[in-house]
Amino acid sequence: MGKVITVWGSPGSGKSMFSCILAKALTRDKRKAIIINAEISVPMLPVWLPEQIIQTNASVGQVLSSVEIDTSLVAGHVTVLKSYPFIGVMGYAAGENPLSYPEVKYAMVLQLVNAAARLVDFVILDCSSNMTNVFTPAAIESGDLVVRILTPDLKGVNYLKAHQPLLGDGRFHYDQHMTFAGMARPFHALDEMGHIIGGWDGLLPYGKEIDRCATEGGMFHAIKYCNPKYTTSLNKVLDALEQMELADDAAEDDVSETEHFEEESTDE
Repeated sequence: MGKVITVWGSPGSGKSMFSCILAKALTRDKRKAIIINAEISVPMLPVWLPEQIIQTNASVGQVLSSVEIDTSLVAGHVTVLKSYPFIGVMGYAAGENPLSYPEVKYAMVLQLVNAAARLVDFVILDCSSNMTNVFTPAAIESGDLVVRILTPDLKGVNYLKAHQPLLGDGRFHYDQHMTFAGMARPFHALDEMGHIIGGWDGLLPYGKEIDRCATEGGMFHAIKYCNPKYTTSLNKVLDALEQMELADDAAEDDVSETEHFEEESTDE
């Protein structure tokens, strides 16, 4: 099973850009990743890939409105980047809107994430800031690692205050989320805002070149413009995932040793 990384947070904090940069970083060694975005008010397929003509039959809406979701259905609706075949994306297509499909069910989001994780090494869930979009809470529940990105201002702080009560259930593991200040600028009162929310794990500073990549359809090229603070935060996520993988490997070794010991005991 691949690792699931959930990226959520306040509006305009750079969540989708961070998801693209993270995907590029995770696939440097030719491992594979899928980014999933289910925000239908802003269909992401034409934003990610403005030069690729993508039909609506590739839309994530087709998957989420299915009776049952399995790996073959998901694989058939992943759009692979032509210039970088280690990353696939799933999102809504150009022209789709909230009335294009039936209401998404929470259980179907869980099925989608589970199926995607069986196909690739990493699944990145790029969430809407709107918690009434069931994709977001389901994605937070599904995440092996959850990254929370907030603008370091009153909007970001009050977004968190408003939504924290909705994530009080233990299945959302709220206290384990990594928290980054997104679109941080020199004039932001980072220390004061950090004190209010319980501290930052890192900064994702605003950058003109990164912003240009977002506005000109080059989101998957932005990784080369990350400044040192952005890269430090990115590396924190990569290190956390590496520690998870090491823990998983150690657990598998323990199981293998136990099974081997039991077999020897049976032979005796």
